[in-house]
Amino acid sequence: MTKLGREDWVEAADEELAEGGIDAVRVEVLARRLGVTKGSFYWHFAGRDDLLDTVLARFEALRTDAVIEQVESVADEPVARLRALTELVFSPSGSGDRGEPAIRAWASSDPRAAATLARVDRRRVRYVADLLVAAGLERAVARRRSQLLYRTLIGDFVWRAHGGEPLDRATRREVVSLLLP
Repeated sequence: MTKLGREDWVEAADEELAEGGIDAVRVEVLARRLGVTKGSFYWHFAGRDDLLDTVLARFEALRTDAVIEQVESVADEPVARLRALTELVFSPSGSGDRGEPAIRAWASSDPRAAATLARVDRRRVRYVADLLVAAGLERAVARRRSQLLYRTLIGDFVWRAHGGEPLDRATRREVVSLLLP
C-alpha cells in the first residue's frame, strides 16, 4: 500500500468539494474515498479546519498564482498575454470548471472561504486590468472591461459545470478583441 501524504488528502478534499459541496468534505468521507482510517488524516492535519485552510490556499495557488505565472512565461506583450490567459481559463480542458463553482458556493456561507475568494477575485481582476492598461486602455476603462471578462468567466464556469458546451476558439478570440482599444 502506498503511503498517503498531505497532498493526497487535499486532492481528495478538492474532489469531494467539486462533487458534493463543502458539506461533503468530511474526514470520514475522505478516509473512505482514500481507503484508509481517520487516524491517517490526523497524522497530517490538526483537524478539518486545517484541511479546509489548505484547500483554500491550494485553490489560490493553483487557480490564480500558477495561472498568472504560466501566462507571464508564455508571452511578453500585454495583448499576447491576454490572449494566452483567455485561452487558458476558457479552454475546454475543464481544469477549473467543477472547482470554481464549488468554491464560490462555499464562500457564500463561510467567512474564511469568502475572504480567500474576495482576495482571489481582486487579484484576477487587477491582473487583467493591468494587461489592458499596458495594451493602451485608460485605467477606469480597463477596470470595467476586466470585470466584464472576469464575470463572463465565472458565468462560463457555471455554464460548463451544468453541462454547457465550452466557448469555441473563435469565440474565445472574439472575447479578447472586444476588450481591446
